[in-house]
Amino acid sequence: MIFLIISQIGSVAGNFCSGSSSHNKTLYTPFTQFYRVALRGNFVHGSVSLSSNSGNGNITISGIPNGANIVKAFLFWVDEDNDNVSGGNFNGNPISGIKIAEDCTSCWGTSRNALFYRDVTAFVTGNGTYSLSGFPPLACAFVDGSEGATLVVIWCHNSEPVRTITIYTGDVETPAIICTYSSYSWTHTGFTASNPVLDAKYLVLVGNGQNFGEPPNEYIYLNGNMITSVINGTTVPGFGPCGNGSLWDAFSGSATAWIAGNSTSATFSVNNVSAWDCWHPVVSVLSVTSSDPISYVCTTPVGVNESENVIMIKEFDKYLYINSKVPFKIFDVNGQLVKRFKEGEYKLLLRRGVYFIKYEGNVEKIVVK
Repeated sequence: MIFLIISQIGSVAGNFCSGSSSHNKTLYTPFTQFYRVALRGNFVHGSVSLSSNSGNGNITISGIPNGANIVKAFLFWVDEDNDNVSGGNFNGNPISGIKIAEDCTSCWGTSRNALFYRDVTAFVTGNGTYSLSGFPPLACAFVDGSEGATLVVIWCHNSEPVRTITIYTGDVETPAIICTYSSYSWTHTGFTASNPVLDAKYLVLVGNGQNFGEPPNEYIYLNGNMITSVINGTTVPGFGPCGNGSLWDAFSGSATAWIAGNSTSATFSVNNVSAWDCWHPVVSVLSVTSSDPISYVCTTPVGVNESENVIMIKEFDKYLYINSKVPFKIFDVNGQLVKRFKEGEYKLLLRRGVYFIKYEGNVEKIVVK
Protein backbone atom coordinates (compact mmCIF):
# COMPACT_ATOMS: atom_id res chain seq x y z
CA MET A 1 0.00 0.00 0.00
CA ILE A 2 1.07 3.61 -0.51
CA PHE A 3 1.49 6.13 2.26
CA LEU A 4 1.33 9.84 1.53
CA ILE A 5 1.45 12.82 3.90
CA ILE A 6 -0.27 16.07 2.84
CA SER A 7 0.70 19.19 4.75
CA GLN A 8 -2.65 20.88 4.34
CA ILE A 9 -4.65 20.49 7.56
CA GLY A 10 -7.52 18.02 7.25
CA SER A 11 -6.37 16.63 3.90
CA VAL A 12 -4.91 13.13 3.76
CA ALA A 13 -4.66 11.09 0.55
CA GLY A 14 -3.74 7.45 0.79
CA ASN A 15 -2.94 6.16 4.25
CA PHE A 16 -0.48 7.63 6.70
CA CYS A 17 2.59 5.62 7.55
CA SER A 18 6.20 6.47 8.29
CA GLY A 19 9.34 4.84 9.61
CA SER A 20 8.75 6.56 12.95
CA SER A 21 5.28 5.08 13.44
CA SER A 22 4.65 3.32 16.73
CA HIS A 23 5.06 -0.26 15.58
CA ASN A 24 7.70 -2.94 15.88
CA LYS A 25 9.71 -2.54 12.67
CA THR A 26 11.50 -5.87 13.19
CA LEU A 27 8.33 -7.98 13.47
CA TYR A 28 7.88 -10.46 10.61
CA THR A 29 7.20 -14.19 10.14
CA PRO A 30 9.57 -16.20 7.91
CA PHE A 31 8.00 -18.47 5.33
CA THR A 32 7.79 -22.15 6.34
CA GLN A 33 6.04 -25.21 4.95
CA PHE A 34 2.37 -25.27 5.94
CA TYR A 35 1.18 -28.34 4.02
CA ARG A 36 2.51 -31.01 1.67
CA VAL A 37 0.89 -33.87 -0.23
CA ALA A 38 1.86 -36.14 -3.14
CA LEU A 39 -1.14 -37.46 -5.06
CA ARG A 40 -2.75 -37.92 -8.44
CA GLY A 41 -4.38 -34.53 -8.56
CA ASN A 42 -3.80 -30.80 -8.33
CA PHE A 43 -5.13 -27.61 -6.73
CA VAL A 44 -7.50 -24.83 -7.72
CA HIS A 45 -8.18 -21.52 -6.01
CA GLY A 46 -10.48 -18.52 -5.85
CA SER A 47 -10.18 -15.11 -4.18
CA VAL A 48 -12.22 -12.14 -2.99
CA SER A 49 -11.38 -8.65 -1.76
CA LEU A 50 -12.93 -8.39 1.70
CA SER A 51 -11.79 -4.78 1.99
CA SER A 52 -13.93 -3.87 -1.02
CA ASN A 53 -17.05 -5.56 0.35
CA SER A 54 -17.10 -4.59 4.05
CA GLY A 55 -15.93 -8.03 5.14
CA ASN A 56 -18.25 -9.95 2.81
CA GLY A 57 -18.02 -11.52 -0.63
CA ASN A 58 -18.12 -14.66 -2.75
CA ILE A 59 -15.38 -17.01 -3.92
CA THR A 60 -15.94 -19.06 -7.08
CA ILE A 61 -14.14 -22.39 -7.48
CA SER A 62 -13.85 -24.06 -10.89
CA GLY A 63 -11.61 -26.54 -12.66
CA ILE A 64 -12.18 -29.58 -10.44
CA PRO A 65 -12.86 -32.53 -12.77
CA ASN A 66 -15.96 -34.69 -12.46
CA GLY A 67 -15.45 -37.58 -10.08
CA ALA A 68 -12.56 -36.00 -8.20
CA ASN A 69 -12.09 -36.38 -4.45
CA ILE A 70 -11.84 -33.19 -2.39
CA VAL A 71 -8.70 -33.78 -0.32
CA LYS A 72 -8.23 -30.45 1.48
CA ALA A 73 -9.70 -26.95 1.38
CA PHE A 74 -7.93 -24.11 3.17
CA LEU A 75 -9.27 -20.57 3.53
CA PHE A 76 -6.53 -17.94 4.01
CA TRP A 77 -7.15 -14.29 4.85
CA VAL A 78 -5.31 -11.25 6.23
CA ASP A 79 -6.61 -8.96 8.92
CA GLU A 80 -5.13 -5.56 9.81
CA ASP A 81 -4.95 -6.76 13.33
CA ASN A 82 -4.83 -5.13 16.76
CA ASP A 83 -6.45 -7.91 18.79
CA ASN A 84 -5.17 -11.22 17.33
CA VAL A 85 -8.73 -12.35 16.59
CA SER A 86 -10.52 -12.71 13.26
CA GLY A 87 -13.31 -14.80 11.79
CA GLY A 88 -16.65 -14.80 10.04
CA ASN A 89 -18.96 -17.16 8.19
CA PHE A 90 -17.97 -19.53 5.39
CA ASN A 91 -20.99 -20.56 3.34
CA GLY A 92 -23.12 -19.86 6.40
CA ASN A 93 -20.87 -21.81 8.77
CA PRO A 94 -19.23 -19.79 11.56
CA ILE A 95 -15.43 -20.09 11.53
CA SER A 96 -12.76 -18.59 13.76
CA GLY A 97 -9.35 -17.86 12.32
CA ILE A 98 -6.13 -19.52 13.42
CA LYS A 99 -3.32 -16.98 13.27
CA ILE A 100 -0.19 -18.44 11.65
CA ALA A 101 1.85 -15.37 10.73
CA GLU A 102 2.16 -11.63 11.40
CA ASP A 103 4.36 -8.67 10.59
CA CYS A 104 4.91 -5.14 11.77
CA THR A 105 2.17 -3.17 9.93
CA SER A 106 0.63 -2.44 6.58
CA CYS A 107 0.55 1.31 7.10
CA TRP A 108 -3.03 1.40 8.29
CA GLY A 109 -2.24 2.58 11.79
CA THR A 110 -2.60 -0.86 13.36
CA SER A 111 0.13 -2.51 15.38
CA ARG A 112 0.56 -5.35 12.86
CA ASN A 113 -1.21 -7.37 10.22
CA ALA A 114 -1.84 -11.09 10.58
CA LEU A 115 -2.41 -14.09 8.32
CA PHE A 116 -5.25 -16.36 9.43
CA TYR A 117 -6.44 -19.68 8.07
CA ARG A 118 -9.12 -22.29 8.58
CA ASP A 119 -9.51 -25.83 7.29
CA VAL A 120 -12.92 -25.73 5.57
CA THR A 121 -12.75 -29.13 3.85
CA ALA A 122 -16.00 -30.20 5.50
CA PHE A 123 -17.85 -27.34 3.76
CA VAL A 124 -16.39 -27.67 0.23
CA THR A 125 -18.05 -30.15 -2.12
CA GLY A 126 -16.48 -29.17 -5.46
CA ASN A 127 -16.94 -26.48 -8.08
CA GLY A 128 -19.29 -23.67 -7.12
CA THR A 129 -19.62 -20.35 -5.32
CA TYR A 130 -18.84 -20.09 -1.61
CA SER A 131 -19.98 -17.11 0.42
CA LEU A 132 -17.99 -15.20 3.05
CA SER A 133 -19.70 -12.86 5.48
CA GLY A 134 -19.16 -11.15 8.79
CA PHE A 135 -15.39 -10.74 8.56
CA PRO A 136 -13.98 -7.55 10.15
CA PRO A 137 -14.61 -4.66 7.73
CA LEU A 138 -11.72 -2.36 6.84
CA ALA A 139 -12.55 1.33 6.52
CA CYS A 140 -10.48 4.08 4.91
CA ALA A 141 -9.25 5.06 8.35
CA PHE A 142 -6.84 3.78 10.94
CA VAL A 143 -8.81 0.78 12.19
CA ASP A 144 -8.30 -2.96 11.88
CA GLY A 145 -10.16 -5.05 9.31
CA SER A 146 -9.80 -7.64 6.57
CA GLU A 147 -7.84 -7.22 3.34
CA GLY A 148 -8.84 -10.27 1.31
CA ALA A 149 -9.31 -14.03 1.31
CA THR A 150 -8.36 -16.98 -0.90
CA LEU A 151 -9.73 -20.52 -0.91
CA VAL A 152 -7.23 -23.21 -1.96
CA VAL A 153 -8.79 -26.58 -2.83
CA ILE A 154 -6.69 -29.70 -3.38
CA TRP A 155 -8.37 -32.49 -5.35
CA CYS A 156 -7.50 -36.02 -6.40
CA HIS A 157 -8.39 -38.13 -9.45
CA ASN A 158 -6.78 -41.37 -10.63
CA SER A 159 -6.57 -40.16 -14.23
CA GLU A 160 -4.01 -37.51 -13.24
CA PRO A 161 -0.21 -37.82 -13.06
CA VAL A 162 1.45 -37.76 -9.65
CA ARG A 163 2.03 -34.22 -8.42
CA THR A 164 3.53 -32.93 -5.20
CA ILE A 165 1.78 -29.86 -3.82
CA THR A 166 3.47 -27.69 -1.20
CA ILE A 167 2.00 -24.68 0.59
CA TYR A 168 4.23 -22.18 2.40
CA THR A 169 3.02 -19.38 4.67
CA GLY A 170 4.64 -16.33 6.25
CA ASP A 171 4.17 -12.57 6.53
CA VAL A 172 6.90 -10.16 5.46
CA GLU A 173 6.05 -6.48 5.10
CA THR A 174 8.06 -4.41 2.61
CA PRO A 175 9.85 -2.02 2.20
CA ALA A 176 12.67 -1.77 4.75
CA ILE A 177 11.85 1.86 5.53
CA ILE A 178 8.62 0.53 7.04
CA CYS A 179 9.65 -2.85 8.43
CA THR A 180 12.62 -5.20 8.01
CA TYR A 181 13.02 -6.04 4.32
CA SER A 182 12.79 -4.55 0.87
CA SER A 183 13.86 -7.88 -0.66
CA TYR A 184 13.04 -11.34 0.67
CA SER A 185 13.15 -14.92 -0.63
CA TRP A 186 11.94 -18.35 0.50
CA THR A 187 12.38 -21.86 -0.90
CA HIS A 188 9.87 -24.66 -1.42
CA THR A 189 11.27 -28.13 -0.76
CA GLY A 190 9.76 -31.56 -0.15
CA PHE A 191 9.43 -32.68 -3.79
CA THR A 192 11.44 -34.35 -6.52
CA ALA A 193 10.29 -33.09 -9.90
CA SER A 194 9.65 -35.57 -12.68
CA ASN A 195 12.06 -35.58 -15.61
CA PRO A 196 10.87 -34.01 -17.75
CA VAL A 197 8.45 -31.83 -15.80
CA LEU A 198 5.06 -32.46 -17.37
CA ASP A 199 3.22 -29.75 -15.52
CA ALA A 200 3.84 -27.18 -12.76
CA LYS A 201 1.88 -24.21 -11.52
CA TYR A 202 2.12 -21.62 -8.75
CA LEU A 203 0.02 -19.28 -6.64
CA VAL A 204 1.33 -16.32 -4.61
CA LEU A 205 -0.92 -14.25 -2.32
CA VAL A 206 0.06 -10.67 -1.50
CA GLY A 207 -1.76 -8.29 0.81
CA ASN A 208 -2.18 -4.52 0.72
CA GLY A 209 -1.69 -3.85 -2.98
CA GLN A 210 -3.02 -0.44 -4.05
CA ASN A 211 -3.15 1.34 -7.38
CA PHE A 212 -1.75 4.85 -7.45
CA GLY A 213 -0.35 4.61 -10.97
CA GLU A 214 3.07 3.68 -9.63
CA PRO A 215 5.76 2.56 -12.10
CA PRO A 216 6.47 -1.18 -12.56
CA ASN A 217 8.99 -1.65 -9.75
CA GLU A 218 7.38 -4.13 -7.35
CA TYR A 219 8.56 -7.60 -8.23
CA ILE A 220 7.84 -11.29 -7.57
CA TYR A 221 10.07 -14.01 -9.04
CA LEU A 222 10.05 -17.81 -9.16
CA ASN A 223 13.48 -19.34 -9.76
CA GLY A 224 14.59 -15.99 -11.15
CA ASN A 225 11.66 -15.73 -13.59
CA MET A 226 9.52 -12.63 -13.13
CA ILE A 227 5.91 -13.28 -12.16
CA THR A 228 4.95 -9.60 -11.95
CA SER A 229 6.44 -6.12 -11.74
CA VAL A 230 3.31 -4.43 -10.38
CA ILE A 231 1.49 -5.16 -7.13
CA ASN A 232 -1.50 -2.85 -6.98
CA GLY A 233 -4.59 -4.80 -5.96
CA THR A 234 -5.93 -5.39 -9.47
CA THR A 235 -5.62 -9.19 -9.85
CA VAL A 236 -8.59 -9.59 -7.47
CA PRO A 237 -11.47 -7.25 -8.42
CA GLY A 238 -12.34 -4.43 -6.04
CA PHE A 239 -11.65 -0.80 -5.22
CA GLY A 240 -10.78 -1.21 -1.56
CA PRO A 241 -12.01 1.08 1.20
CA CYS A 242 -10.21 4.07 -0.30
CA GLY A 243 -11.05 3.41 -3.95
CA ASN A 244 -7.51 2.68 -5.10
CA GLY A 245 -7.06 -1.08 -5.18
CA SER A 246 -8.50 -4.23 -3.65
CA LEU A 247 -5.69 -4.71 -1.06
CA TRP A 248 -5.47 -8.36 -2.18
CA ASP A 249 -3.55 -9.94 -5.06
CA ALA A 250 -3.47 -13.57 -6.22
CA PHE A 251 -0.76 -14.16 -8.81
CA SER A 252 -0.96 -17.56 -10.50
CA GLY A 253 0.21 -19.28 -13.64
CA SER A 254 2.24 -22.03 -15.24
CA ALA A 255 5.72 -22.78 -13.89
CA THR A 256 6.40 -25.77 -16.14
CA ALA A 257 9.26 -24.06 -17.97
CA TRP A 258 10.76 -22.76 -14.72
CA ILE A 259 11.19 -26.07 -12.86
CA ALA A 260 14.08 -28.30 -13.92
CA GLY A 261 13.62 -32.07 -14.19
CA ASN A 262 14.69 -33.94 -11.03
CA SER A 263 14.94 -30.65 -9.10
CA THR A 264 14.12 -30.76 -5.40
CA SER A 265 13.50 -27.09 -4.65
CA ALA A 266 12.12 -23.86 -6.08
CA THR A 267 12.67 -20.33 -4.78
CA PHE A 268 10.24 -17.42 -4.65
CA SER A 269 11.53 -13.89 -4.09
CA VAL A 270 10.09 -10.39 -3.80
CA ASN A 271 11.72 -7.00 -4.29
CA ASN A 272 10.06 -3.71 -3.39
CA VAL A 273 12.15 -1.23 -5.36
CA SER A 274 9.61 1.57 -4.91
CA ALA A 275 10.69 1.92 -1.24
CA TRP A 276 7.46 3.74 -0.34
CA ASP A 277 4.61 1.37 -1.26
CA CYS A 278 3.69 -1.10 1.53
CA TRP A 279 2.74 -4.69 0.61
CA HIS A 280 3.41 -8.13 2.04
CA PRO A 281 3.54 -11.70 0.62
CA VAL A 282 1.76 -14.24 2.84
CA VAL A 283 1.10 -17.55 1.00
CA SER A 284 2.70 -19.47 -1.86
CA VAL A 285 1.51 -22.72 -3.43
CA LEU A 286 3.51 -24.87 -5.86
CA SER A 287 2.32 -27.97 -7.72
CA VAL A 288 4.87 -30.04 -9.67
CA THR A 289 4.64 -33.39 -11.45
CA SER A 290 6.94 -35.57 -9.39
CA SER A 291 8.52 -38.95 -8.77
CA ASP A 292 7.61 -38.81 -5.07
CA PRO A 293 5.81 -41.68 -3.33
CA ILE A 294 2.08 -41.04 -3.13
CA SER A 295 1.02 -39.88 0.33
CA TYR A 296 -2.72 -39.65 -0.40
CA VAL A 297 -4.33 -42.56 -2.27
CA CYS A 298 -7.34 -41.44 -4.20
CA THR A 299 -10.14 -43.79 -5.19
CA THR A 300 -12.59 -43.54 -8.03
CA PRO A 301 -15.88 -42.41 -6.50
CA VAL A 302 -18.56 -45.09 -6.27
CA GLY A 303 -21.82 -44.19 -7.99
CA VAL A 304 -25.19 -45.26 -6.63
CA ASN A 305 -26.24 -46.78 -9.93
CA GLU A 306 -23.02 -48.62 -10.70
CA SER A 307 -24.07 -51.87 -9.09
CA GLU A 308 -26.92 -53.57 -7.30
CA ASN A 309 -24.51 -54.00 -4.41
CA VAL A 310 -24.12 -50.27 -3.76
CA ILE A 311 -26.38 -48.83 -1.06
CA MET A 312 -26.58 -45.18 0.04
CA ILE A 313 -27.17 -44.39 3.70
CA LYS A 314 -28.40 -40.88 4.55
CA GLU A 315 -28.25 -38.82 7.69
CA PHE A 316 -28.21 -41.38 10.47
CA ASP A 317 -27.39 -40.05 13.90
CA LYS A 318 -25.48 -42.74 15.74
CA TYR A 319 -25.15 -46.34 14.63
CA LEU A 320 -25.43 -48.31 11.42
CA TYR A 321 -26.19 -52.01 11.79
CA ILE A 322 -24.95 -54.35 9.05
CA ASN A 323 -25.21 -58.14 8.77
CA SER A 324 -23.37 -59.42 5.71
CA LYS A 325 -22.32 -62.88 4.50
CA VAL A 326 -19.60 -61.41 2.25
CA PRO A 327 -16.83 -58.85 2.73
CA PHE A 328 -17.82 -55.24 2.05
CA LYS A 329 -16.36 -51.74 1.87
CA ILE A 330 -17.69 -48.40 3.07
CA PHE A 331 -16.91 -45.24 1.09
CA ASP A 332 -17.55 -41.61 2.05
CA VAL A 333 -19.46 -39.13 -0.10
CA ASN A 334 -16.28 -38.32 -2.08
CA GLY A 335 -15.66 -41.98 -2.89
CA GLN A 336 -12.77 -42.25 -0.46
CA LEU A 337 -12.50 -45.66 1.20
CA VAL A 338 -13.42 -45.48 4.89
CA LYS A 339 -12.83 -49.12 5.79
CA ARG A 340 -13.01 -52.69 4.47
CA PHE A 341 -14.86 -55.31 6.55
CA LYS A 342 -15.00 -59.10 6.57
CA GLU A 343 -18.33 -60.89 6.56
CA GLY A 344 -20.28 -60.72 9.82
CA GLU A 345 -22.46 -58.51 11.97
CA TYR A 346 -21.36 -54.95 12.72
CA LYS A 347 -22.58 -52.01 14.77
CA LEU A 348 -20.77 -49.02 13.21
CA LEU A 349 -20.49 -45.54 14.65
CA LEU A 350 -20.19 -43.08 11.76
CA ARG A 351 -20.58 -39.33 11.57
CA ARG A 352 -23.77 -37.97 10.03
CA GLY A 353 -23.46 -37.88 6.26
CA VAL A 354 -23.80 -39.84 3.06
CA TYR A 355 -21.95 -43.14 2.67
CA PHE A 356 -21.79 -45.91 0.10
CA ILE A 357 -21.56 -49.62 0.84
CA LYS A 358 -20.20 -51.97 -1.80
CA TYR A 359 -20.50 -55.71 -1.28
CA GLU A 360 -18.15 -58.25 -2.81
CA GLY A 361 -20.67 -60.61 -4.35
CA ASN A 362 -24.35 -60.90 -5.15
CA VAL A 363 -25.60 -62.56 -2.00
CA GLU A 364 -28.18 -61.77 0.61
CA LYS A 365 -27.33 -58.93 2.97
CA ILE A 366 -29.29 -57.02 5.57
CA VAL A 367 -28.86 -53.31 6.25
CA VAL A 368 -30.75 -51.80 9.17
CA LYS A 369 -30.76 -48.10 10.02
